[in-house]
Amino acid sequence: MKVKSGNEVGLYKLIGGERNGELTSKDVERFLLENQKIDPETRERLIRWKKELEFWQEYSRIYYYLEESRPYYNLARSIEEFIEPNKGDIWLDVGCGPAKMSQIIWKKSKEKVKKIIGIDVVLKPARETLSMIGKNIPLELKYANLSGRLPFSDNFFDGIVANICLSYIIDFEGKRGRGALEAVLREMYRVLKPGGHMVWSTPKHNVHFQWNFVHSIPDMLNIKKQIAHRAIGLSVGIRILHYALEIQRKGKEGIYTFLPRNELEKLLLKIGFTNPIWKKTFTHQVWVNKVYKSEVV
Repeated sequence: MKVKSGNEVGLYKLIGGERNGELTSKDVERFLLENQKIDPETRERLIRWKKELEFWQEYSRIYYYLEESRPYYNLARSIEEFIEPNKGDIWLDVGCGPAKMSQIIWKKSKEKVKKIIGIDVVLKPARETLSMIGKNIPLELKYANLSGRLPFSDNFFDGIVANICLSYIIDFEGKRGRGALEAVLREMYRVLKPGGHMVWSTPKHNVHFQWNFVHSIPDMLNIKKQIAHRAIGLSVGIRILHYALEIQRKGKEGIYTFLPRNELEKLLLKIGFTNPIWKKTFTHQVWVNKVYKSEVV
């Protein structure tokens, strides 16, 4: 297979993702083994991506337990307050995970939206959710990696929800850090219809996720929740804390991009978004933001 080179290609596209569909860290590892002549910089990008995929594949196995905690409930409620889905809309759920946000969109629209497209690099949790809640919700799941251009046309979606995922992009067509965050936000702007709105959340600058663990202890020790389906327990809570602290570390080291609110707002306005509205939630560790795309672009 001929290997594309250069730092202006999205990682998914770089290894032929359009042909291969869903990819895992094992696929990236296999690609590296089969293509020894990749230039060193591109190889390093792929190695970083493989490690990142491994992290999210592991975390995805227990992520849905986090949704049983009080901090997450407050986060989800804040997003529900901000979104305004209407009859006939098409919405995008970015980094859909177990499809909690998709369900909120469906509920808030009074089951009137035309379609919700959920995208993620790990789709198993969303598929499990769909198998449990039935096929009443018009949710289409699609593998999509945020390391490059999304497989959607310009001005396609009436609304976008991106819950705690955009700030975790480590590479967008060779851009890293703040440049990667700006690039992925520009991609959200591209696929959003004029007049549409995006609701997204991001950890605050200098985040301390330990507080979420502390505030979740009553849920972990609740006997009724322990015997309920998918209830969070202390052992699972400690595992979630492990992943949260790893995310926190990556934010402090600049691998992920957690900017202060004023810098985020400047960036959003620079891209072209308008009328930003903010709310701090998730034990005051996460910002939820609502922005619009002007009808005159």
